[in-house]
Amino acid sequence: MSGKERGLFLLFGFILLIALLLGITGYVQKHSSYLPQEGGMYSEAVVGQPRYINPVLASSSDVDSDISRLVYSSLFKLDSDLHLKNDLAESYEVSTDNKTYTVHIKHNVQWSDGKPLTADDVIFTIQSIQNSQYASPLAPSFQGVQVQKIDDYTVSFQLQQTTYAPFLSNLTVGIAPKHVWENIPPKSMGLAEQELKPVGSGPYKFQELVTKKKTGEATSIRLTRNTNYYGTRPYITTILFTFFNTHEDAISALTSGKVDGISYLPVSLLSNVQHHPSLAIHKLLLPQYFALFFNANKNAALGDAGVRAALALATDRTAIIQDALQGEAEFMGTPIPSGNFDFSDVKNPVFDIQKAQQNLDDAGWKLNTQDGTRSKDGKQLHVTITTTDWPEYIKTAQLIQRQWKQAGVQVDINSVSTSTIQQTVVNARDYEILLYGENLSADPDPYSFWHSTQVKSPGLNLSLLQDKDTDKYLEQARKATDASQRQEALHAFVQRFLDINPAIILYRPYYLFVNKSNVQGSSITNGALPSDRFNDIEHWYVQTKRVWNTK
Repeated sequence: MSGKERGLFLLFGFILLIALLLGITGYVQKHSSYLPQEGGMYSEAVVGQPRYINPVLASSSDVDSDISRLVYSSLFKLDSDLHLKNDLAESYEVSTDNKTYTVHIKHNVQWSDGKPLTADDVIFTIQSIQNSQYASPLAPSFQGVQVQKIDDYTVSFQLQQTTYAPFLSNLTVGIAPKHVWENIPPKSMGLAEQELKPVGSGPYKFQELVTKKKTGEATSIRLTRNTNYYGTRPYITTILFTFFNTHEDAISALTSGKVDGISYLPVSLLSNVQHHPSLAIHKLLLPQYFALFFNANKNAALGDAGVRAALALATDRTAIIQDALQGEAEFMGTPIPSGNFDFSDVKNPVFDIQKAQQNLDDAGWKLNTQDGTRSKDGKQLHVTITTTDWPEYIKTAQLIQRQWKQAGVQVDINSVSTSTIQQTVVNARDYEILLYGENLSADPDPYSFWHSTQVKSPGLNLSLLQDKDTDKYLEQARKATDASQRQEALHAFVQRFLDINPAIILYRPYYLFVNKSNVQGSSITNGALPSDRFNDIEHWYVQTKRVWNTK
């Protein structure tokens, strides 16, 4: 062949080879799939330090709760729709008077040290929570509850005073091993070695704690798959929690490839990761909301129903979500999150600055056209919003300040550090208007947040609301065991809330966490707590293998 013919021959040969390779590749891709495989490690950056990896105390810290969720099991757990399903429980019955819950425990459950899990462990856990010496944050959930052993694998919970419709949701607390903790006095629990080297019955077990020699600070905790686990065995063999002092440090570790995920991404740092090609941002919707709580004891103007209604009308929630939360929240105007109950016929609050101005006029707060302020009986309409010093909450307060100014309301902003606001401001009820968040349970019971008996700490009625109708509806709702009756009572409560405006519910934020894109299988979008992102941990995987399709 001539040189030209040889060149053409080689060119056609090359094209044929490429076509053949593409054909083979296409055939393989069409007739095979990547399937998750067992093995590998997932490492997560966490801000903070572990302290109580123990179900009795863990709920006071997200760090402890995250680890506890993987190490301990509970009688019941939540699915992706926040419905209860059995975990350690095999089955349960409720008495005809709805005051006794009998739970049957699975027989094949072992602790990670090989000992059997029995009714004694359940009773020990609940009684420890109830013991004031432990100071468990879960104690209010089991107040007035008597727990009894029926046999080695059956426990009864008796409500001593009244029925409580959402009671079963309290039994999602992890169960602690009696044989590990029974000889450790409550006052020594925080110092016990078992706190950071836990024995549990969950999908993972403790393997190693690494600390700094000089300070004793934990740098990492390594968990490995629990071979004694009774449930579906997870794909991932090892989970490593690495601890950092700041969210910036945690994000840096993620973007530099030192870890595979971060447990929480503040909205203010969203831009640090949202355009990174190898990272996936996950959104968890929790039963929580942020609101403006009015305290008329600190500012008499807030006791005026016309003023509260005007402030609600002058609040543009959509603008707040877009500007302060970068869109990472849901519009919310009622004190019960959507999902469990239907309030679709309730008219959501609207932003109407003209109507807000009219309300203030009608309430006797006259506008000074010279400076845009309003006064009544010689006193200016002036309020102070107190909130934490996180960027998104400061920005929210600033937006509200500008919005309310259009109605003639003067607003000052007081920011307090997150480490002190609970003690110095919230518990003391030392605020005029508090911009703050409240967390409900998966089966929301708003009683603790709005009933008149809860106006003093540790109650959570931050608006100091004392209203007979509200009390009546809340009492009916928590006693109603019939779903339709409970829906009716809560519906009446929501409507009453919107009529009297004891607070302005602003939004329901997304809880953001981030994984590398090779961490697959996470599908939870709803949870009661941040640690619920691990509710489907058995489906997470980091290793795959291509296999031929059988059909």
